[in-house]
Amino acid sequence: MHYITEEEVAKNLGVRETVDILEEAFESYSAGTSYYRPRERIIFNETVFNTMPGVFQHRHLAGLKTYIANRNGARFVVLIFDTRKTELLAVIEANKLGQIRTGALPAMVTRRMLKEKNQGFCVIGSGFQAETQLEAMASVFNLDSISVYSRTFANASKFAERMQKKTGLEVRAFETASGALKDATIVNSITDSNDSIFSRKDLGEEYHVNLCGGNLPNRREAAEDVFTHSDLIVVEDMEQAMKESGEIISLAKDHPGKQCVELGNFMKMDANHLHGMKKTVFKSMGLGLEDVAAGYALMKNMGILK
Repeated sequence: MHYITEEEVAKNLGVRETVDILEEAFESYSAGTSYYRPRERIIFNETVFNTMPGVFQHRHLAGLKTYIANRNGARFVVLIFDTRKTELLAVIEANKLGQIRTGALPAMVTRRMLKEKNQGFCVIGSGFQAETQLEAMASVFNLDSISVYSRTFANASKFAERMQKKTGLEVRAFETASGALKDATIVNSITDSNDSIFSRKDLGEEYHVNLCGGNLPNRREAAEDVFTHSDLIVVEDMEQAMKESGEIISLAKDHPGKQCVELGNFMKMDANHLHGMKKTVFKSMGLGLEDVAAGYALMKNMGILK
């Protein structure tokens, strides 16, 4: 059994390869050869204990992301088993792994959604998770413009400076969400906001929005009209969305005729299905299958798996 540290994850797992392995994992899920269950939470004494199981049967792996969080901080680990030998292969410290796969998943979905490689990109949020949102999108698109908005302009400016140095791409910070969104065709929001940050009027005639921050029912990143005016809404898992996504819960209540497509079914959609869909949304909350798939790429790079 291998114990893999945060430092080893950072050294051995790349964003672009994680985009590719997540695509393989969800194609496998779509074909009925991989599995997951939505996140379960146990809340006690102001502490939250979370479990997220997944089976990447295509690669003969089963695993579980688990983490505990309270006012003293959070600790994330991923356990991965070999399904053929029923052996525990690895325990992986998973803060960095979670950051990478959280950025990689919307990039994978967006790559399948949009065929034009030149895009304008806006990231809303400037924290730890926002870094890989930008890195992953830059790995699959030619970004003509990159903007960032944060509720604190100083944080957005620091993020822009930091990511320019890291990526070699020009990143501009804006004081308003509407200013940051002006030239964006791809929007990634990764915040813990309880109130909508932008609405339909802030977006152009063509857009793809990835909402990646809120996974509690009291949180919202986009106004309801972003959803109601969209041609397609994709969610990782509807059961989980109806527990954790404030936006999807409200949409189902107020607009029951507005349907969402689960990610597994979206993976079956080809260019003909997507033709004419100019305004699209992906709501991401995180599934254990993603962590197991990222763990596979990591262990393969480290020589643990062939």
